[in-house]
Formats: sequence, structure tokens, C-alpha cells
Amino acid sequence: MVFTTNKTYKILNFFNMKKLILLSAFAALFLFALVSCEKKENANLDTLGNVQKENTEKNCYANPDDKYEYTVVPGMKQWQELASIDEAFEICQLPDDVLKSISTKGLIDALVHSPMFTGHYLLSSSSPVATWHRLYSKLNSAKELFNRENSGDILVEYYKEIDLSCINQSYNEIEKVTELERLFGIEFLFTKPEILKKISTQNKQELVKYLLKNYENNTNNYFTVIAIASVLYNDNYTPLVEYYKKNTNLYEMNILVGYFLDDNQRSEIISFAKLFIM
Repeated sequence: MVFTTNKTYKILNFFNMKKLILLSAFAALFLFALVSCEKKENANLDTLGNVQKENTEKNCYANPDDKYEYTVVPGMKQWQELASIDEAFEICQLPDDVLKSISTKGLIDALVHSPMFTGHYLLSSSSPVATWHRLYSKLNSAKELFNRENSGDILVEYYKEIDLSCINQSYNEIEKVTELERLFGIEFLFTKPEILKKISTQNKQELVKYLLKNYENNTNNYFTVIAIASVLYNDNYTPLVEYYKKNTNLYEMNILVGYFLDDNQRSEIISFAKLFIM
């Protein structure tokens, strides 16, 4: 079920301002992290996944038996020698033999720890949904994941193993920017119909429990509420569907774009989620 409505200048201006504030806050931290970069032409590549090399021994995520290790990552000479972002995406594609043999859990881990998985939202002028969906389309690990029949259930299990308290306690403020963006990217996988259609209602309820838990422990992450709304809507949860029928502009902003009008509307979605898991 899809609702359509015309965007008003008032709504667009509100969200452009809100995004500008968010981007400014994150950009300030990234600028601090990047002051030591010497090659201006490689600044964007330095930004993308810029703290991955420092975080290899901090494991706040699921640890698959067949964990994939990228051979070229930020900090290496080969990475600094890349001429463009397109080249960086090219070397971050999984080899064909790995793509077909790796477990689904290993595939998810390889996707979310790709050197090109973080840094894009901060550099994008597009909506959150469009930005993340475009990123997924550039990585063959994501394409393979969307084609696997067990991708939905395994992604739920992977998400449940993420330790948000570990992220908050193990990383400094600069590193947290990257890790929280990684979390956003994982949660936005739950806005993809290819994933949602493979998750049963029971597992969606289990997923929403953990989304709510992480939201309550990180209340600044309203992106988690976007994922919650997408899960409930995909499950045709009647209270939410009826809510969006009466508020078509909110449907467009939440599900199709990835924004909220205000905190009261965000609270409405949280209330629906708590009823959904009862």
C-alpha cells in the first residue's frame, strides 16, 4: 500500500534545516579527525571508514566464523593511492568465490564493515532512505544479501548481537561518529522490502524489541524509529497503517524519505511499536 501527496515548501524547509543541523554536528567531529590529512585529492577517501584501522580489535558486533577481512583498507598505502571513490568501491567488492561461499552472517558482517560503508550520509545531500539505498546498490555484498532467502532472519540475529553499550564505552568521540553511522546503515537495511518480506511477524516483533532497546539507550538516534516504522508498516500493522492513511504526508516523510516532523510524531511510532510487541 502506497500513499502519495505533494510536498509543501514548509515541510521541505523544515527538514532541510533539521538535516543541516545534524550534518553540522557530525561534520564538526569529522573535521577534527581529518586535520592531519595531507593529500587533498584523497580527503573523501580518508573520511570514508577513516577509523576502521583503529577499531579492528574492538568487537562490539557479531563475530562470524568466516569473517571476511578486506585486503585494502584506510591507512594502507594502497588505499592512499586510489584515484577516486569509484576505485575504492571497486576494491571493496567481494571476490566471486567468496560471495557465493560465505555464510549469510559472514556476508552481513562483510557488508557493514566494508571500508565504504560509512561516511556517505555525512557527505550526501539526499534523504536518509535514498542515501543508504544508493550505497547498498554499489556493493555486491548487499546485492547478494538481498537475494538470499535467509537474509531477513539472519540479519535480525546479527542486529540482536550488536552491543550498543560496548560502542559507547569502547570508542572515543571521534570513533563513535563512524560506529553510530554504521549502526544507522545496519538499521536502514530494515527499510528494504527485499529484507522485510523474508522476516516473519514473530521475528519482526523480536526485532522491534531490540530496536526499541537500542533507541531507549541512544535517544538521539531517531533513525532507529524510521526502521521501526518500516518494519511495522511492512507487516501491515493496522494501527500504523490507519495512522498513515490519515496522515499521508507523514507516511511520505517517514517511510519514503526517512524523516520525522517532530518529537510528538516520533513518540506516536514508539507507542505503536510497544503495542506491536505485546
